[in-house]
Amino acid sequence: MATNQWQQTAELAKKHDQDSSTWLKLGNDGDTAVVVFLGDPYPREVSFVDGKYMPFDDKLKAQGLKASLRVALNVAVYETKEVKILEQGVTFFKDLVRVREKYGLDKWAFEVQRHGAAKDPKTTYSILPEHQLTPEQQKEFQALPLHDLEKLYGSSGGEGGGGGGALGSYDRKEAGVVDPSTAQSIAAQLKMMPREAVERFCKKFNVARIKDLPVAQLEKARAFVEVLASEFAAQTATATPDADPFA
Repeated sequence: MATNQWQQTAELAKKHDQDSSTWLKLGNDGDTAVVVFLGDPYPREVSFVDGKYMPFDDKLKAQGLKASLRVALNVAVYETKEVKILEQGVTFFKDLVRVREKYGLDKWAFEVQRHGAAKDPKTTYSILPEHQLTPEQQKEFQALPLHDLEKLYGSSGGEGGGGGGALGSYDRKEAGVVDPSTAQSIAAQLKMMPREAVERFCKKFNVARIKDLPVAQLEKARAFVEVLASEFAAQTATATPDADPFA
């Protein structure tokens, strides 16, 4: 009986810890959550420095650090409809893209489960459909207010105290547009994707041509291109936009 009480209390403590956080935390092996994915992903390029995710920039690059992709997503807890933020890496995002193509994220609640102990670098996460949503449930979940991910990460740095202004620091870089070689590199990546990808890129960064991309948006742009590449990995560009963004 005493053992059961300890287990029950530990489960309650874990639940309350999760409930008190803006972020959805699956901290231990076997931890699960059933969620509905909402809104668009928010990508950012970061490096892990002193226990924090810091926005990747030229200074960190000069130190020999490498960039990794982190993707934040709004998710609603199925039972309570409380909206939280789930932050994951590129492997999880690629799995989510496949799930999205097969099931449609707005039609299902999915179980996300952690496989790996706390701080285990080999930790993975599985995504499985758990509950098919009725049309009424779909409307209820899609009507929930979302966290403003750009504003939140720009001010706090995200889960784990990313700090340093996170993505907001990108916007404080010098004015001007990216150099020609950088524009060509981004263009080469986008040319490998369908027309929709380049249209989404230009719309997101409010440019008609890639060479007009502001330097202040470069890190966001690189992260967004990586997200697009994951979405369109199996596709090839078939057309060129009317206003050629590669000109």
